[in-house]
Amino acid sequence: MLKHLNIDEMVALLSPWVEDPEQRRLFLAIPEIAALYPRVVEAHEAVLAVQPSSRGGRMSPKLRAIFDETSEVDRRHDHLARAVSYGIDAHRELCLAEAPSDAARAAQCDAVQKQLFPGGLSIVNASMLAEAGNTTRIARLLEDEPAVGNFLRSIPAHGKASQLDVVKRWLAKGRELQTLERARAELEAAETTAPASKTTIQAARSQWFKIVALVLSNLELSRAPARDIEIIRGPVLRASSRAGKRYANSKPQAPQEDDAGIPATEPSGAPQGEPGEGAHGDASALVSRGGTR
Repeated sequence: MLKHLNIDEMVALLSPWVEDPEQRRLFLAIPEIAALYPRVVEAHEAVLAVQPSSRGGRMSPKLRAIFDETSEVDRRHDHLARAVSYGIDAHRELCLAEAPSDAARAAQCDAVQKQLFPGGLSIVNASMLAEAGNTTRIARLLEDEPAVGNFLRSIPAHGKASQLDVVKRWLAKGRELQTLERARAELEAAETTAPASKTTIQAARSQWFKIVALVLSNLELSRAPARDIEIIRGPVLRASSRAGKRYANSKPQAPQEDDAGIPATEPSGAPQGEPGEGAHGDASALVSRGGTR
């Protein structure tokens, strides 16, 4: 039964609906359940956030978003750094290609190149914090030595921009990296030190049960191809059936008679196959009922 699934199983069952492109396309192609997809994603993120293995190793959705944004900002930072370095080198070569060559300006290119990239382009392989710290250093250099900025302004770049414009874009990405790294560190600390409460886990499980039960119920009314319905519904039904059997097998067996010889079983009129406390029926009946409970 659905309610006997554990958190790991709940995460694993919705992961294909949310993360697999083909199953996501299939889910959204079934009219009876397509509108439920945003709530499915929310329920998946809720159980993922309280999953013990997730909290110990895998990223929460918020942390994943920060990492994804950081990766994109870092990509642009690296390209801008190369654009600055290559742009100065290209200008140097043009100076030397003049007749007569402009050796003085070429030497100025070398000097500025060393000021901006003392370790060459190895900076693009450094950590995010190191990259952010390097752009902070360069911003201070431009303030302390205006001649460097004036020289960069004299080197043309793409369109009407100058190399100084490219440097400013590079520095902006460095500041973004610093902000994102601080946010990541704070969120990681909060997630690591704040264990999920029992209330949070119960709320996540309840949210998951409600939306999955609704999906299964709507699939009963769907006219979509049987194969498509089975791809979405089948794993959930099979897992819930196994969970129900697991729960039934884990219940302690009551003795047949007590010491006084009085039977300790349910009265003969009790429905067969129903646990005394839950009255949910045998787990295998889920398949014949469509697994809506």
